[in-house]
Amino acid sequence: MGREQKQEQEREAMRRLILATAAELAAENGLDKLSVRKIAGRMEYSAGIIYHYFQGKEEIVEQLLQQGYQKMISGMDAQVQLPAEQMSAEDKFKYSLTQFIRMGIAERSPYSSIMLNSSPAVLSLTAVLHQGAAQERSAIGMLCSIIGELEGRPLQKAEVTEKTAQVIWSAAFGLIIRLNLEKNLPEAQKEALIDRLVEGMLIIARS
Repeated sequence: MGREQKQEQEREAMRRLILATAAELAAENGLDKLSVRKIAGRMEYSAGIIYHYFQGKEEIVEQLLQQGYQKMISGMDAQVQLPAEQMSAEDKFKYSLTQFIRMGIAERSPYSSIMLNSSPAVLSLTAVLHQGAAQERSAIGMLCSIIGELEGRPLQKAEVTEKTAQVIWSAAFGLIIRLNLEKNLPEAQKEALIDRLVEGMLIIARS
């Protein structure tokens, strides 16, 4: 192994350690209270060492959110897998949208922190309303596929189906955020709201 390669590996190892420490502190006290000084203190280093690897707190937070997004999406993709190929398109729609909402509620803190973050680095991963999102975002792509299978739905261009999926995703996103904020609602009320939204979105999907 060459000297430059070894130095790069050591640099990446230190970056991972800093991020792991930052994630630990964020889990304990929240992202808002995270600081370079606290990260350095936990690692028993000077703050100057942290700045050698990151420009500052903002870059560290963006890296944490990007990692959290990838982890969250992997978990959600696994949970929203359709259980049976013989399900009707309507059942697939209801199941996938319901599971998507429930996962967003289960992952309350990381979901809100990540999906409400407006930094360009995070938005490059989470944005879903642009043209072509169906090819870039698994949730939008899956919705487009299911919407296209619904019986009685008029034939439409792919970009129209994509816009329909984007509107449905946005409605589900809004409900997730509100349920995460109003977290002390009775479970029966939460389930009733989820069911009502899913039924309403099915009407939109068929139009």
